Amino acid sequence: MMKPEESSLLAVERQRIILEILDREGVVRNAELKELLSVTAATIRSDLRELENAGYCEIIWGGAVSKRPHMAGSERFLFERSKLNPEHKRRIGKRAAQLVEVGQTIIVDAGSTTVELIRHLPRDLEYLRVVTPALNVAAAAAHFPSIELVMTGGILRHLTWSLIGPQVVRALDIINADWAFLACGGFNMEQGMTTSNMLEVEIKYTMLKRAARVALLADSSKFNQTRSLTVAPLHELDVLITDTGLGDTDAARIAECGIEVIRV
Repeated sequence: MMKPEESSLLAVERQRIILEILDREGVVRNAELKELLSVTAATIRSDLRELENAGYCEIIWGGAVSKRPHMAGSERFLFERSKLNPEHKRRIGKRAAQLVEVGQTIIVDAGSTTVELIRHLPRDLEYLRVVTPALNVAAAAAHFPSIELVMTGGILRHLTWSLIGPQVVRALDIINADWAFLACGGFNMEQGMTTSNMLEVEIKYTMLKRAARVALLADSSKFNQTRSLTVAPLHELDVLITDTGLGDTDAARIAECGIEVIRV
């Protein structure tokens, strides 16, 4: 008899969901799957054993890793994304750093572009509070003795080197920031800012809501790219910082939403 706390999903439905996560992120964790699928740890272990026997994954301590090749259109690991359009990302980060003023509190999202903001802050900065769930952003900020670094709690998502989970949202909920600097998997006029991970949607939206002003840092290759989940419509942004690959017509359409478009 099924325990009352378990969901009514069939094994094949649970395993399809697990495979989607494996294809997207390359790794799954037992604790997260137990919460997501509303089943016992024993059920998760059984599902993973079946997927391992079928050759889809390899069970590791606390979860499993995918044995299937990276899928086109799915998210890339942070170190892979950092190699894409590096000069554009440096220029975007440098321009974003110019928006930051001494004494402010800023929230910095995980990403290979947002970290460039930190790297381009002036070395003689007197004081700045940086709030982030991202390990790469925190590591960059740690080199500035004048930065008060605030890291959220949470569970590490290896794909993005960022902490995820309800602890992140609770930590952000007490912050009153001057700026939130966001990243995304793609953005367009219809779906707005999009991402691929369900747990990151609430985190990014909380960042947006806890800041007086919001800037999206995204190179032009992400325009008209759509991920499976919408974070927020574009009109909730104050500033878009991108590169000159975004054409005049598209920049004008975005500006009509009340957004300051900065192309570098």
